[in-house]
Amino acid sequence: MRGKGAGLRTHVLIGMGSALFMIVSKYGFADVLSLDHVGLDPSRIAAQVVTGVGFIGAGNILVRNQNIVGLTTAADIWVTAAIGMVIGSGMYELGIYGSVMTLLVLEVFHQLTFRLMNKNYHLQLTLVNGNTVSMLDWFKQQKIKTDLVSLQENEDHEVVAIDIQLHATTSIEDLLRLLKGMAGVKGVSIS
Repeated sequence: MRGKGAGLRTHVLIGMGSALFMIVSKYGFADVLSLDHVGLDPSRIAAQVVTGVGFIGAGNILVRNQNIVGLTTAADIWVTAAIGMVIGSGMYELGIYGSVMTLLVLEVFHQLTFRLMNKNYHLQLTLVNGNTVSMLDWFKQQKIKTDLVSLQENEDHEVVAIDIQLHATTSIEDLLRLLKGMAGVKGVSIS
């Protein structure tokens, strides 16, 4: 529920709708099923809920810049429907347990993944005067998060101290080599 996928209201509606379908599936045909020579399979409603939720989830999966996005939202919608069906079946404890586990997985795993997939570094750049803004813009274009720590201006150069956050797949050594070869960069050090 972090990006622009399905929001809280959508999740609540999916869970509530699934619960209502499950209640209908479980109790809505008692009068018809008690008649002689009538055979219905109420579980078919639950199967159709799963199918419908699959379409909603699939609509959240997109490909952007050769990256697949929306898988977590789609899975979250699917689990929300399952929790709704469990609650609609009258298994309240299991529904609560499933809700708590879902929230834990979404929040704890997000934090864990963020920590494992990103590394922080402190860089000191010596730049030709007037290049600090363009350098910070370059980092932004590369989707490298930066925090400006300090800026010292001298007669012929600027010393910029920044904290950066790199994705684990980006090599700090490659970044340093790239920075050292850029116009306007007099020196780069890492601490």
